[in-house]
Amino acid sequence: MPPHSGGLPVTDDLRVSLAVLRRRADPRQIRASVVLDDLRVGDVSVVDGRVAVDLEAEARGAEVVVTGGVRAEWSGDCRRCLEAVVGEVDLGVHEVMASYEPDRSAPEGGDADVYLLGGDEADLEPVVRDAVLLALPLSPLCADDCAGPDPKWLSPSGSPPGTGDGPVGDPRWAALDVLRFDEPDLG
Repeated sequence: MPPHSGGLPVTDDLRVSLAVLRRRADPRQIRASVVLDDLRVGDVSVVDGRVAVDLEAEARGAEVVVTGGVRAEWSGDCRRCLEAVVGEVDLGVHEVMASYEPDRSAPEGGDADVYLLGGDEADLEPVVRDAVLLALPLSPLCADDCAGPDPKWLSPSGSPPGTGDGPVGDPRWAALDVLRFDEPDLG
């Protein structure tokens, strides 16, 4: 495993030894390209699970403060026209990691918005994973002025040109075609 800048050994799964981290007071640089499985929100997913991290981890007493940047490319479908859409999340990260004692529910000050430190290492994967997942778009657009499906494709009758089969529905809604809402006979 090659050392990253600052000489801090970081495994591919983003685990950092707390002993090494606390040995000196200066922050440690973690620059790597990692692959994280299952980075998906709906139809939008991170391309090949690849995430670039440029983080600093600094031990501050019993806590570890993680700051820096995370970048990943994503792909999905436009919510209007269903064409392929690609984009990139490039965001800043500032998170705190701390240990919890069994008889306490949160660290000093009652701040429960921290990540847990596990044993003798800081696992930065949950920090990176949460940052990326929260930044992925829920329903992307290919362009702000996307008008949706090409209106010229459908004739005024609702069927493709040259066919007389009646209206063509969106295949995503085909399961609803079997539903029938008959009015009850009140007579």
